[in-house]
Amino acid sequence: MHACTRDCYDTCIFDDSHKPIKDFPTLGFTCSRGNMDLKRNDKNRILNAYIEGKEADIKEAVREIARIINGTSKDEILHVDYDGNQGLLTWYFPARLWNALGTVSTDYSICSAEGHNAIKLHYGSSLGALPEDFIKAKAVVFWGSEAAFSFIHGWKLLANKRKVTIDVRLSETAKRSDRVYIIKPSSDAFLALGIIKYLIELGLENPLIDDLQALQGYVRAYDWELIENTTGLKKEEIKELSIFYKEEKPLTIIGFALGRTYNGGHAISLISLIPALIGLRYGFYYSNSQGFNIDFEYLRGYHLSKPSRIVNMGKIWKEVEEGKIKVIFTWNANPYHSLPRWDVIREKVEEGEVKLIVHDPFWSETAKIANIVIPAPTYLEKYDVVYGYWHDYLIYNEPIRDAKGIDEVRLMRMIAEELRLRHPLIEEDEWDAVDRAISKTGISLEELRQKKVVKIKNLNRGYQVAKVLPLPNLTPPPNDDYYLVFSSHPNHTNSQFKELFNTEPIVYNCCFDGTGFLENEKGRVKVIFRKSEGVPKNVLFMFKSSLIDLEGKPINSICNDTSNEYGKTPQLNATIIRKVIIDKN
Repeated sequence: MHACTRDCYDTCIFDDSHKPIKDFPTLGFTCSRGNMDLKRNDKNRILNAYIEGKEADIKEAVREIARIINGTSKDEILHVDYDGNQGLLTWYFPARLWNALGTVSTDYSICSAEGHNAIKLHYGSSLGALPEDFIKAKAVVFWGSEAAFSFIHGWKLLANKRKVTIDVRLSETAKRSDRVYIIKPSSDAFLALGIIKYLIELGLENPLIDDLQALQGYVRAYDWELIENTTGLKKEEIKELSIFYKEEKPLTIIGFALGRTYNGGHAISLISLIPALIGLRYGFYYSNSQGFNIDFEYLRGYHLSKPSRIVNMGKIWKEVEEGKIKVIFTWNANPYHSLPRWDVIREKVEEGEVKLIVHDPFWSETAKIANIVIPAPTYLEKYDVVYGYWHDYLIYNEPIRDAKGIDEVRLMRMIAEELRLRHPLIEEDEWDAVDRAISKTGISLEELRQKKVVKIKNLNRGYQVAKVLPLPNLTPPPNDDYYLVFSSHPNHTNSQFKELFNTEPIVYNCCFDGTGFLENEKGRVKVIFRKSEGVPKNVLFMFKSSLIDLEGKPINSICNDTSNEYGKTPQLNATIIRKVIIDKN
C-alpha cells in the first residue's frame, strides 16, 4: 500500500500494483499524473552524485559537502525544502541536521501559510470541511480554485451540487459551473466584504460569530461604489451571490492562489467568516493539514534546537544578493522554478559566490545549476508516512520499486558523521520520532504498519463560534494594465512531470498571438502569447508548470515578491506587467 506524496489535495491511495484503491476517499480513480507515475519513475533520473559537473561517489560528495559546511559560518548556510514529497521522513525529519547545526531556515511561506494563519485568527484552527461534509453539502462556491483540475476527488463528491465559481478568468471550473462571477484581480477581499455587508442587510438567522456589532460597524465604513469599482461587479450581482449564500448555504472552497494576491490574507480571512454568518461551522475548506495534530515541529527538531534565523521564501534572492547567504542546500523542492528572483541566485552560483547543493530524484532546473548533486529515491522506492490536506487518513508507504540514490534520512546521517556531529536530534531513531509526532492523532506507528491506512481519530476543531476580530483595513489593489496570474495544469504538480508533458511558457490572453516579452521594473522574460476565450483584457494567465521562459530564465525573475501580512506569502499572483511586447520578427 502507498499514497501519492505530492503537493495535491487528493493524496490518492494505491495498492501494491499501483492501482488506485476503490475505497473512500480515492474511489478507484486517479489523475493523469498518478496514472503515469510508473512510466515517469525511470525518466530523467539522477543516478550518480556530481561535483562541479563531474560524476563522483556519494561518499566523496558528502565529504565535499562537509568541507563546505565546515568552511562557512552557520548563519550563512540556508536549507530550502518544501512539499515535493509530503512524507514525514522525506520533508520534515531531515531538517534536524540543519537545526542541530544552527543554520538558517526559510519560513515555509510560499504556498498555504497565508490562509492558515488568517483562518486561525477567527477559528483557532484552519481545519474546515472534511470529505464527509462535501457529500452533505447542497451547493458549492469555488473561490479562486481550479478544482476541476487540481482537486478531482473533491470535485467528484460535489458533482451533483449547484456550483458557483468566482475567479479572474473563465477557468475550467468556471466553465463547468452553473453561475460564474469574473472579478478584477486581487479584489477578492472587497467581494467578500460586499457579501458580508448585504447578508447583514438581509438579516441573519443563526450567525456563529461572537461580535455581530463589530462586524456591522466594520462593513459600514466601505460604501457600495468602492466595492463595485474595485471588484468590477455591480451591486445587483453581489446581492445575487449573497442571496445564494443565504438560501443555499454552500460549502466554500478557498483556493491557495488567493493567499498570493494583493490583500490575500485579508481576502481569506473575510471569506472564511461568510459561512459562520449563515450558520455553518465547517462551511469552508482551505487546507486541513494543520488540524490533524501531527507534530511537525517535533519532527524538525524545534524542541531541542532551532535555526539561527529565518528567511522569507520570497526574499532568499535578496539575502544572496547582499552576501548574507553563501551556501544553499535544497531537497524536496525546485526553487529555481518556484521561488521569486532565482535568476539572481543562478548568477551568484555561476560567479562562484554561492555554493548550491541539491538532493533530488530528477534533473530539475535547480539540480541542473547546482555545484553538488546527490541522487534521491522517489516515493515509490522507500518507506514513509504520508498525510494529506483534504482527507483525514494517514498512510504507511511501502516501496514497490528498487531504490535509486540515497534517501534523505541516510544522507542527513552521513553528513552528520562526516562532520563528527553528535546530537540527540540526529541520534533519535526516525521511526520513534514519527511515532511520537503522530501520537496526538490517536494513531500509533504500530497500528499504522498493521493496517496501512488509518483514519485520524483526534482533530483540532478550533472554536465553535468564530471570533470576528481582528478585521483588516482594506485598500484597493493597484489598477494597472496587466496582472500576471498562475494556476494548476491537469498534467503537472507544480514543476513535476515535465519529462512526460509539454511545458512551453504560454501566456493566455485576450488579444495577442506569437512570441514576445513580458516586462516590468524587475526585467523581462520571453514567452509565447496565445489568445484564449474568457481571459479579460487586464489578465495574463500561465500554468504553474510552465514557468521557465524561452531562453531558460525563470518567470519568477519578474514576479512580485512583496509579502502578505499573515503568513508572509509572496504576492506572486499579483504581479504587475508594465509592457507586453510582441516580437514582429
